[in-house]
Amino acid sequence: MNIKEAVFVYHLREPEEMQWHSRFHYHGSSEYEIHYFLGGQGRFLNGNQRFILEPGSLFISPPGVKHRIEASDTEDPISYYALLLEVDEEDGELRSLLEQELNWQRCYRIGNTYRFFFEELREKALSTADYMQMSAVHQLVSFIYLLMGGDGNLRQGNTENIHIEKALMYMQNSVFKRTNLTNLARRLRISEEHLIRLFRQKLTTTPMKYLTKLRIEAATSMLISSDMYVYQIAERLQFNSEFHFSRVFKKYTGRSPKHYRNLYRQLIGQSPEHESILYINTQ
Repeated sequence: MNIKEAVFVYHLREPEEMQWHSRFHYHGSSEYEIHYFLGGQGRFLNGNQRFILEPGSLFISPPGVKHRIEASDTEDPISYYALLLEVDEEDGELRSLLEQELNWQRCYRIGNTYRFFFEELREKALSTADYMQMSAVHQLVSFIYLLMGGDGNLRQGNTENIHIEKALMYMQNSVFKRTNLTNLARRLRISEEHLIRLFRQKLTTTPMKYLTKLRIEAATSMLISSDMYVYQIAERLQFNSEFHFSRVFKKYTGRSPKHYRNLYRQLIGQSPEHESILYINTQ
């Protein structure tokens, strides 16, 4: 199995962005897409089935099944993780499990404590190191077996990662707010040193670097889906200046904000129906 794409979509609210994510699309003969929703109001359409979104809802779209997201309230925007998997012929047992046990006409309610699990998968899947990518694949395969087997313990999540779960939730909700390491540690009731150590162990980065990456990911979406000026995006994302924002943005994406906007707006306009969600690797 191969994880072809791994993306986190934060606060789906801009009209152009909602139009892009609300399009019907499907995937090839060996591809499955997993959506795990963290919050927001809307519906998920999977084939001829329509589901009301709730935090902790998970859906799997098998090959050839059209699916899309419908946002219904911009005041309560949708946030979610999406993984695109490719299951090869060599993965015979896993492929058989998905083909025989997968019920794509249902919603898997696994609870809202899997934020860190999917974030860790995303970080590993986007890594340039082969061993990290393989680690993500093995974790996901184990998860799929538990999911298909209806394991009652699946909803419990990993209680050992409760601080990371809370930190991710707070930081993902603070992209447009001014915050710092001291405030974050206080909210979690742990020391700054402990928080830094947790992030380095679990996500191989520091809390504030992770928050910066979230802001850059939010910026990529805003550049593509809105007509806001670059300086307005910089202000909204709590950067000190447009120059500071542009410098950090180029460090993460390899392109200036204006170049990124022009390039990916053209790509979106040329996307075929079956193409999956556009994402930027911000490693």
